[in-house]
Amino acid sequence: MKVLAVLNSLAPGGTEQSTVVLAHGLQALGIETTIVTMKRADHELDGIAEAGGTRVVRLRSGSAVAQLRELRHLIRSERPDVVHTALFEADQLGRLAAIGTRTPVISSMVNTPYDAARLLDPNVRRWKLRAVQVVDAITGRFFVSRFHAVSEGVKRANARALHLDPQRVTVAERGRDTTALGTRSEERTSAVRASLGVDVGAPVVLSLGRQEHQKAHVDLLAAAVLLRTRVPNLVVLIAGKDGSATREINERLADDAELASVVRILGHRADVGDLLSAADVLAISSHFEGTAGVALEAMAVGTPIVSTDLSGLVGVLEADRNAVLVAAANPEALATGLERVLTDDGLAARIAARAQADFHARFTLSAATDRMRDLYESVSARSR
Repeated sequence: MKVLAVLNSLAPGGTEQSTVVLAHGLQALGIETTIVTMKRADHELDGIAEAGGTRVVRLRSGSAVAQLRELRHLIRSERPDVVHTALFEADQLGRLAAIGTRTPVISSMVNTPYDAARLLDPNVRRWKLRAVQVVDAITGRFFVSRFHAVSEGVKRANARALHLDPQRVTVAERGRDTTALGTRSEERTSAVRASLGVDVGAPVVLSLGRQEHQKAHVDLLAAAVLLRTRVPNLVVLIAGKDGSATREINERLADDAELASVVRILGHRADVGDLLSAADVLAISSHFEGTAGVALEAMAVGTPIVSTDLSGLVGVLEADRNAVLVAAANPEALATGLERVLTDDGLAARIAARAQADFHARFTLSAATDRMRDLYESVSARSR
């Protein structure tokens, strides 16, 4: 079987990383995946993809029409069994390019982009968001064979937003490679903290994700202001590429010297497993999310999670079972949730153990590749 996966780029985001990891796993099952990207990005995953045997094709830069023609030619010449798209720009390009080729299209729902929380981002205009939603709904209705959702919550939110029959949406949860992430140990925690200059006994909160308004790092900073008076020697690590919220984050830190002494901006990091091993808790402060790949990574490593309670995470994180969930856009609630985990060793150990058990039961790379194989086979051209 041959799959053509179309993405905006191979920037190191959750969707892109999941696609690369899945491509490697699918290759072992005899499914040849080619990843097609529309543009370049910083810290691209191209090398990692190709090192694992996955071919990467970058469309020539130019107009959308030129890229549409190029992708259409690629589909016609390579005759994949499935075109698999993810993220809005790539969704539209892939759907339109496949028209008339008799190649089925699967579009992944990886987030909840039409959530009202999107409007908390000052860069998002209501009219533009609704226009994108209408375009997505129209092309999805007519040019997509099957939708794929990364969680039950993502399925429900997008089926409602795009007015889709839920039966057209198949949930196939993402997975992570445990060999790449490793697990926690006292030795690993000590070694990573030493490399970061963090005291072995300090309570450490970690945030992983690009500095975008969606991730609500500013809420985490506000929570840290409250938390530093309750938890002595607190350290907050923020790892991820610069983005639309970077300026505001830097301004907050420049205006509060005490906060700046607590928070460390690490920038882009590839050593996610090490950082999770060094942390006492992973904080997900987002206003909206899909599965949240960092949640799966924390579950795999055994790091307790405190997350905002989001519709996209339904079916992945459960309150006081495998995570502590708090109200979104509420720094006080986030601070209280983090305080609970940092000061209650029993709670931290219990939710981390349950999350790790859930990971091995549902979110391994093997389980994820099996689910995607089944989905591809159910809609592929050769099965018709």
